[in-house]
Amino acid sequence: MDKKSNKKYIINIVLILLLGTVVIYLTMKDDLQASLSALINASPVWIIFSIFLMIIYYILDGVNLYIFGKLYKKDYSFKQGFKNAISGTFFNGITPFSSGGQFAQVYIFNRQGIAPTNSASILLMVFIVYQSILVIFTAFIMLFKYASYSTQYTGFFSLAILGFLINFFVILGLFLGAKSKRLQNFICNTVIRFLNKIRIVKNYTDTSVKVTRSLENFRRELNILQHNKDVLIKSSIINLFKLMIIYSIPFFAAKSLHLNVSICQLAEFIGICSFVYMITAFVPIPGASGGSEGVYFMLFSPVLGEIGTPTTLLIWRFVTYYLGLIVGGLIFAVDKEING
Repeated sequence: MDKKSNKKYIINIVLILLLGTVVIYLTMKDDLQASLSALINASPVWIIFSIFLMIIYYILDGVNLYIFGKLYKKDYSFKQGFKNAISGTFFNGITPFSSGGQFAQVYIFNRQGIAPTNSASILLMVFIVYQSILVIFTAFIMLFKYASYSTQYTGFFSLAILGFLINFFVILGLFLGAKSKRLQNFICNTVIRFLNKIRIVKNYTDTSVKVTRSLENFRRELNILQHNKDVLIKSSIINLFKLMIIYSIPFFAAKSLHLNVSICQLAEFIGICSFVYMITAFVPIPGASGGSEGVYFMLFSPVLGEIGTPTTLLIWRFVTYYLGLIVGGLIFAVDKEING
């Protein structure tokens, strides 16, 4: 990584910390004394359990890369997959729209003996499976919680629906474009040409070539997944557990603060937290800093109250975000294979 990139990452980290601190302070300032008292008296057992769950999350992330890595390098190890995955978490967390993670992972794969062309294929397959499971998972939440969420969170529900639809149409468009040559030709010859005429797309030829290449790559990776169904099934199960873990952390944060929540409410917490991620997925700030905290506060306030919301927010944000930055950054910085 060059000095210019390092400087940019440092600026992003400072921005993340600054925005996160400001928003958390604003949510706690009216009841600062009570919030601090709640944090001081929090149960360390539940906080440790939350951290333990996130460690399992990162391990599953590593197992996922390990499974795909073995398709291209038979001696690819879980240790390598874990180091790559957690380093990707770090770079996703410090770049806008999580855009830096894949570039870092291609670099790390190359250091681990997997060529960039193959590592790009791995990351595309990882994206296909994750995005598919995310859409299915959130579709179930929308289906079963529509009645209550549409009335309880009127404005935010529309944003969550928008986030879901973007994810849905991205994966649907890729699947249909990859499966249908006719649709691919329609997109490249009609849609992109029209967008070029109304000046949304600047260069028709370049854009058409990029879209064609992307759909061909997607088609190739789909074929690989279809011929490796065991990998597809394992990765799908892993991603399902990952989503359940990361969406459940606010519940265990509430338990740590001795709030009156029962296991029967776990599904409710998972549903609300999925909305937080859907709404903030397109915030163009590293780690969606500021946006994540603000949306969390708005959505969980009716459930957790004035004291419980900002205090659980602090625990949730540390466990699900800052913990990954710390561990991922340290591993990337000291690992001999990556930096050798």
